[in-house]
Amino acid sequence: MVPYVDIPPLELGPISIELFSVLVCVAVIVGFELVVRRAPHFGLDRDETATLVAWTIFWGFVGSHLFDVLAYEPELVLSNPLELLKVWSSMSSFGGMASGMLAAWIIMRRKGWTGRDQLAFVDLVGFSFPFAWIFGRMGCAIAHDHIGVHSTHWIAVQFPDGARFDLGLLECLYTIPIAVGFAVLARRRWPHPFFLGLFLTLYGPVRFAMDTLRAVDARYWGWTPGQYFAVFATLAGLTLLTVAYRGSRGARIENAAS
Repeated sequence: MVPYVDIPPLELGPISIELFSVLVCVAVIVGFELVVRRAPHFGLDRDETATLVAWTIFWGFVGSHLFDVLAYEPELVLSNPLELLKVWSSMSSFGGMASGMLAAWIIMRRKGWTGRDQLAFVDLVGFSFPFAWIFGRMGCAIAHDHIGVHSTHWIAVQFPDGARFDLGLLECLYTIPIAVGFAVLARRRWPHPFFLGLFLTLYGPVRFAMDTLRAVDARYWGWTPGQYFAVFATLAGLTLLTVAYRGSRGARIENAAS
């Protein structure tokens, strides 16, 4: 089984630096740099894309926290509404994805981006996401903040109270082959929004299954909030893949006609 590792924060006088926070910062930097560097390959202006992705990340963090406390700990908000303002205290992956993409869509609409450029941007984010996600979930695995049920499986982690699944670790390991696959697929051009559709299609069902292993989590009618979002993500991914396929098919027909 996997040993339980507890890494204490680095104390620099009054400043306490946790490895989780460092890895989240690395994830943000990796995602930002990938999006900006590959923007020209997706037909997007590099500077405009950098500004847009910065706002996407910002609102993603805000929405991530709001969704986490409202969906998973509503009693905490009822007892202290100021918890809504503590953006740094907790995060939800699906909340961050949804709010970040919604903010990006609103900004693109207000700035008059074409439909093609909007699809290119969300596809670029979808391509970059698994590379950044590896570091984000690595942080979750180190912080052990997604505790699973007890298990004797070889991939279980030896927690102090017995072997359990660490869902942050499982998701990190699952994301690595997705990132490798995306790196291989990036060698050729794909119709937008292929990468976002593929990521959501690959991530949704596995996330739904992983959430059944959560030991402590809010549940509504038997499902966690993450499971409801996982179903939506899967359906959205299949829809986006259909859009990409139809776009590719339409382009082929148009080229043949010309």
